[in-house]
Amino acid sequence: MPTPIAYKDYLYVGSDRGTLSCFEPQTGELKYREKLSSNGAAFSASPVASDGKIYFTAEDGEIYVVQAGPEFKLLGINKMGEICMATPAISQGTLFFRTRHHLVAVAEQKRQE
Repeated sequence: MPTPIAYKDYLYVGSDRGTLSCFEPQTGELKYREKLSSNGAAFSASPVASDGKIYFTAEDGEIYVVQAGPEFKLLGINKMGEICMATPAISQGTLFFRTRHHLVAVAEQKRQE
């Protein structure tokens, strides 16, 4: 069962069946409730957030990227190609995803001058 995440001004609660709810913590007002996956993917890893985005890892290896804020906006789905059960980690601008057989690090490439 994914744990909720408080990020910026909102509380995000994801279910193990991929329903994402966004609440305003001060009032408890539901801002939206949307389904992340149309194929019934299961979610057991907890979400992580950085740089205005929230990352939800499905067990089938798809990473759902949602824009933080009071309106639902799915920014993308990234396919790892392997089962993912672990919560991602973030360190020094790098996202780390552990799949069944690999550790994947994702970061913005720095330009060398």
